[in-house]
Amino acid sequence: MQLPEAATRPRVLIVDDDPVMRMLEEETLAQFDFEVSIAADGEEAIELLAGPPPALVLLDVDMPGVDGFAVCRHIRQRWDMSELPVIMVTGMDDIESINQAYESGANDFISKPINWPILGHRARYVLRSAQEARQLRQLEEKQAAIVRAMPDMIFLMDRYGVHLDYKAGFGAEPYVPANEFLGRKLSEVLPSDVAAVILLGVERASEHGDLQSVVYKLTMPDGVHHYEGRIAPCGPEAVVMVVRDITLQKRSDERIRRLAYFDTLTGMPNRENFLEKLDLELLRASRARRQVALLFLDLDGFKRVNDTLGHSAGDYLLQAVAARLKEKLRAGDVVTRPALVEGGLHLARLGGDEFTVVLPDLENTQTVSMVAERLQALLTRPFRISSQDITVTASIGIAIFPEDGDDAATLLKHADTAMYHAKDQGRNNWQLYDRSLTAQTMTRIRLEDDLRKGLQRDEFRLFYQPQVSADDGSIVGLEALIRWQHPEHGLVSPAQFIPVAEDSGLIVALGDWVLRTACQQLRSWQAMGLATPRVAVNVSARQLRTHDFLGSVATIIAETGIEPSQVELELTESILMEPEARRIDGFHRLRALGVHFSIDDFGTGYSSLSYVKRFPIGMLKIDQSFVRGLPDNADDAGITTAIIAMAHSLGLEVIAEGVETHAQLEFLRQANCPKMQGYLFSRPRPPGEVEQLLRQGSIELPPQATRADDKLQRQLADQPDKREQQ
Repeated sequence: MQLPEAATRPRVLIVDDDPVMRMLEEETLAQFDFEVSIAADGEEAIELLAGPPPALVLLDVDMPGVDGFAVCRHIRQRWDMSELPVIMVTGMDDIESINQAYESGANDFISKPINWPILGHRARYVLRSAQEARQLRQLEEKQAAIVRAMPDMIFLMDRYGVHLDYKAGFGAEPYVPANEFLGRKLSEVLPSDVAAVILLGVERASEHGDLQSVVYKLTMPDGVHHYEGRIAPCGPEAVVMVVRDITLQKRSDERIRRLAYFDTLTGMPNRENFLEKLDLELLRASRARRQVALLFLDLDGFKRVNDTLGHSAGDYLLQAVAARLKEKLRAGDVVTRPALVEGGLHLARLGGDEFTVVLPDLENTQTVSMVAERLQALLTRPFRISSQDITVTASIGIAIFPEDGDDAATLLKHADTAMYHAKDQGRNNWQLYDRSLTAQTMTRIRLEDDLRKGLQRDEFRLFYQPQVSADDGSIVGLEALIRWQHPEHGLVSPAQFIPVAEDSGLIVALGDWVLRTACQQLRSWQAMGLATPRVAVNVSARQLRTHDFLGSVATIIAETGIEPSQVELELTESILMEPEARRIDGFHRLRALGVHFSIDDFGTGYSSLSYVKRFPIGMLKIDQSFVRGLPDNADDAGITTAIIAMAHSLGLEVIAEGVETHAQLEFLRQANCPKMQGYLFSRPRPPGEVEQLLRQGSIELPPQATRADDKLQRQLADQPDKREQQ
């Protein structure tokens, strides 16, 4: 119960049946700044105590009726000695009366006759003592509550590790019950290695007088628990050890460490982990004067899996590849599983579809080639994903320490460069790093930067190559071909910059620019009163994979105001393999608007008729690689004739590209190929020159030439059409 504090004016209840004594006591205590209440007997005192309690009771012992002992016992039923102190006033000075007063619960007593100056000091002292006792008790209760709530176990030990006392922690259990370790040494209770660690901390705390910290683990009934013990000296001969169970913290720390250092999808070490451990591996190799090989592996065609089967299938493929690498590469020779990273990092996923393998203690590069070939062989067996068998290949770049770099970052950069060289060499192969590759990479980076600036500065131009009728040379179509008017290098061929645009993603912006510019040019010619054929625009796979590409085509056509039937989108066979349903629907919606579709380079890819039936394809373009061999090469002649016949049987248009000689023209005429395109009729021309051709309406077909003339014409012809195309 809350009682008045010493800072306020304390109230004292005087209980005495003698009015003179009451008066003298009241006068005396008032001089000591007490507020005084009066009770003439025990009954009245009990009644007053039913209300707000006083700070102190001055209680006469010898009263008629209810005496002072009874009143004191009544008080103690509600308040203890610190909450409501009682001073008993007695005329009896025998020991028995004094004992009875204390047994009744009195804090102090005063014998009559009273020394009045002392009474006020006595009352103040008793009141202060009671308040301090109350505060001490409250503090002890708080401390006890804190100790009960703490998860820490508290052990009191002597300097030799003998358990002297123990306080249990909330929810914590000691290794053995307290009655089994109190009075016993650490070494008699705990496992020897744990006991040794703790005893060393006890000895240091005792000798040096400072705080010691120890960490250890114990096997408990529910599994392994981790503990942290803080040991502090407690006098010259004892120490206190506060022990906390940090198992949950350890698990949390481990989860954080795995998030920071391991790839969540595959469980492999990630880039940060890889670079840190590789630097350590290189330091060890440097001291031992040994070589280390870093293999940088990138999956070929992974994006196609993501785009056609979805990201969940892509994630599954990455997990399957990682599992196969970890399972099939021998830990001792090539790769260490993630659980064994202490032995040196050997396998990691850097992100996306990029993996790395480290070969430590290398003796010769022959081992590297064997491992690279083994890596490629591991991927040849198909992966079963979404009820389909998916086969992936890998392009691998290899850098050797110390020749190709003396730190992890440099070695990784050079292995990455070699991997891109493997991509350039046709994919599904491995390449060793060479210094010249860095120069090529820098050239590529500068080219990519120039491409971005070129788009911003409007440095690109469209040329147009006519497509003509084989009968009379009338212009039946135009193919839009992009050129780059570089401020330093002049007119740059697409063969130089289109691959870089594809890899960097700039092909999307370039493709939009080509389509929009071609449509605007058609509109401009039409405004001049010219009859314009449809214009063909090449579409890359990267463009088609962008969100709503087909919708953007419709938007550009609508914005430029041309008829959709005057636009033809040239697609490669690879674009149409394993298409998404929404993409097929998009093609058909565009075709319903009037847009035409053709297959570019037909015969060089998958050459499956299934996509011809699924897509609204209207034309097949015979690739120039077949036309170039006409009419002498029997294989080329057979393939060309078959494509033309197939197109006619399917009701498709057909056009031959790269026609450069009269002999080729005549063969194609005989094979019933109605449309042609190539240097024999016209090179790609800028818009101003095409305007003149459109005004003529046709191109004069060349006179019949001899085979020698044909050969000479081939030699004089510039580079083939397709090298200049997008």
